[in-house]
Amino acid sequence: MKNGWFSSNSRDKWRVFYGIVPLILLCVGIPSLNHVANEWSSLGLRMQSRWERILDLIGDDSFYLYVYGMNAWNIILYWSVGLTYLMVETCTWPKWLQLCKIQPTAVIDKKRLYSLITVNLFNQFFVAVPFSILGYYVLKFQGTSPSIREMPTFLRLITTFAILIPIQEVLAYYTHRMFHHRLLYKWTHKLHHEWTAPIALSSYYNHPLDHLIGNILPSTLGLSLTNAHFFTSWLWLTWATLRTLSDHSGYHVLPFPSPRRHDFHHLKFTECFGVWGPLDYLHGTETLFRASLLASTETTKKNH
Repeated sequence: MKNGWFSSNSRDKWRVFYGIVPLILLCVGIPSLNHVANEWSSLGLRMQSRWERILDLIGDDSFYLYVYGMNAWNIILYWSVGLTYLMVETCTWPKWLQLCKIQPTAVIDKKRLYSLITVNLFNQFFVAVPFSILGYYVLKFQGTSPSIREMPTFLRLITTFAILIPIQEVLAYYTHRMFHHRLLYKWTHKLHHEWTAPIALSSYYNHPLDHLIGNILPSTLGLSLTNAHFFTSWLWLTWATLRTLSDHSGYHVLPFPSPRRHDFHHLKFTECFGVWGPLDYLHGTETLFRASLLASTETTKKNH
């Protein structure tokens, strides 16, 4: 057999080749990784600087930030987004947005809006605010809260979110199912289900106990367990508020999973209890929902 690259010892030469390539990539990659790390570090420093300037402007008193600041932000966010959805629903404008509507034939009963608004306001001011005060003193008692002025690292932020999501799913699913139990449903959660075709502002249309245990706890308990920074808490609760508004809106507009799942829950009552869906899959409480999606897909295919 001829000597050469494809000779009997070619496998040894390929081993050398395969050994050199990773070395070359490593030599090229290390400076690139260092550049990325330096850029990320620079971004972190800029974020930290801006965060300190914001705190210099609004103050860094933890009680004011956790209680007044967080609740004021939540109320402004909730009503600005919720009322925008309401305007879209009542004015049927813009027209293109109607294509994103889950239940095209559903119409709002305007006579129920007064009750909706008063229940929302009660839950925000007389349930959420007292709970946030209690939560603040629990954090003070723990004595391990990170310094408000020191921003969390990106890795810490992502890690915290990765823990918060399953905590929220577990608590939301089981508390939701609990309030559907016959001993509790009639005098608590039934109020929320008066809206069989929900709108964004029906998110907080709950009995106070239902709102506290079913809405607030699943979104906040994880923050205490993970010893989350104030900035992380603000970001997470902003996301949670927008997510529940989207889930109840009846429109698939915001960059969240389709509200079709929760819309189906309001339609049938007995399925789709979770936020994300894995526990519904595990407990078999999305069978009808999946069947309806399959049927809808088949109908669409036949029409086309």
